[in-house]
Amino acid sequence: MAGDRQQPRGHDARSEKLIDSLERRITRVESALILLSIAAIASGDYLFGPKISLGYLYLIPLSYSALTHRWSVTAVLLAVCVVLREALGPLEHASWGLVARDWILVGAFLAVVTTLHRLGAARTAFFREARRQRDDLSREVEMAAAIQRQIIEQHRPPVGLLDVAARMIPAKVVGGDYYDFLPLKELRFGIVIADVAGKGLPAALLMPAVKIALRTLVSQYYRLSDILRQLNGIFVENLPPASYFTMVCAVFDAERARLVYSNAGHLPALHLRAATGEAAWLSTGGTVVGLLPDVEFATGEVAFEPGDVFVFYTDGITEVQDARGLDFGRERLATLARECGGRPAHEFVSAIHSAVDRFRGAEPQADDATVIVVRVPSG
Repeated sequence: MAGDRQQPRGHDARSEKLIDSLERRITRVESALILLSIAAIASGDYLFGPKISLGYLYLIPLSYSALTHRWSVTAVLLAVCVVLREALGPLEHASWGLVARDWILVGAFLAVVTTLHRLGAARTAFFREARRQRDDLSREVEMAAAIQRQIIEQHRPPVGLLDVAARMIPAKVVGGDYYDFLPLKELRFGIVIADVAGKGLPAALLMPAVKIALRTLVSQYYRLSDILRQLNGIFVENLPPASYFTMVCAVFDAERARLVYSNAGHLPALHLRAATGEAAWLSTGGTVVGLLPDVEFATGEVAFEPGDVFVFYTDGITEVQDARGLDFGRERLATLARECGGRPAHEFVSAIHSAVDRFRGAEPQADDATVIVVRVPSG
């Protein structure tokens, strides 16, 4: 038996590299534009001088440089522009007074450049602070992911009853899917799978609350309908408006070969009968948890036999789309279950995730994907 969660895929690390790469490319483009502008103005002076001078246009690339580059770079460019203006413009045919006037204008421009440089420094400081806050947020998200992994890794199925395996692959560093295994008495154990509305950090914040509330209620109530009714009341009172989650709670009785379940607005679990290959979808229950007050939840009961397989999953499995916009769908899941019915549960789980990845192709993962497989041993 196994219960595991795939490690985060490094979305934030890739995003940071992309941002840093973009900043470097922007800096290179800005530098190229400044140099090309200076070259274009110098070419104009060379072609049209000494009758006309475009030297005053040097103010444009120099001002841009003052905003985007270090002061030392701007100072070098300023000296280059002055030399180019005097060498290529009409000043070689003018008086020394005009040259002196230009250098006075250079001094005035230096005062303007100083102000622009301060603006550039503020711009640099802003981006530095933004990067620092981004890095802090990234570290906090990674810490949240580590806590979530620790919580999920504690959820291990009971040993020696049925063959059980689970895996959750989040779309982001942290996920909004949740699963748990509840140890009960008399060769019984419970399975919970839930999908919080939304994904990422906001959805993941609800997971510990669901776990604590559910485990507390399981110790107080016996019937699934009572547990879900109480759970719904707790979250209706405490969740923000329009926040909710779907859930399937199931209790396996290995001695009686019975499954009792209740589906709270979740995708129906799959029950594949080994004897006939028939696929049944377990949907008895009620509406989602945390949205409406005073909701009742019905329960369903099914018998199982050796070789039967139960598959619990979230919409990141059946609603994943390929490049054509087609859903993976429940029928593909049922077909895959028939093909993998005799394999151990952990291989079954891996086969489902692999099939979904192949179906999605190069498209990015859009939603958290969770699978729990319960296989009744044949022998």
